[in-house]
Amino acid sequence: MTTEPLFDSGDFRKVCGHFPTGVTAVTARTADGRVAALTVNSFTSVSLEPAKVLFCLATTSSSYPVLAEAERIAIHILGADQEDIARRFATSGLSGTDKLDGIGWTPGPDGVPLIPGTPAVLAGRTDQAISSGDHIIFLVDVDHVGLKESSTPALSFYRGRFSAPVADLAE
Repeated sequence: MTTEPLFDSGDFRKVCGHFPTGVTAVTARTADGRVAALTVNSFTSVSLEPAKVLFCLATTSSSYPVLAEAERIAIHILGADQEDIARRFATSGLSGTDKLDGIGWTPGPDGVPLIPGTPAVLAGRTDQAISSGDHIIFLVDVDHVGLKESSTPALSFYRGRFSAPVADLAE
């Protein structure tokens, strides 16, 4: 039995917005060469052995059909100086190819688009796609990682705005 919540979806979104998240750019490629490019902030690591991460995507996203068939997926952790990529990849009405146009990407494993200059990237294959509410949870088995040393902090999203966290105090 499903009960109606005691709040509206706008309030739920505002409450969740009080938790700062990192911002990633996800790219994907299907076996027939179609690509997706989108901004995702619902990302986390899941397991070290085997290496596994997850991200969530609305089933209404124009990128969903490509991701559902993707042969390869890459998750790029964006730096604070890459807000332009996050905004471009979040633009509705553009295809994955259009979003990647002018980015200067390079083909990674199995041709998945890799974005240059990102501080970190993880690539792999979908292990599971789990339907939950109006989203799909993609679990990705990671078989490729890249790390670029950088003093630039990661791009964050907090209360509906892009921001950069305070630099790591250990540096």
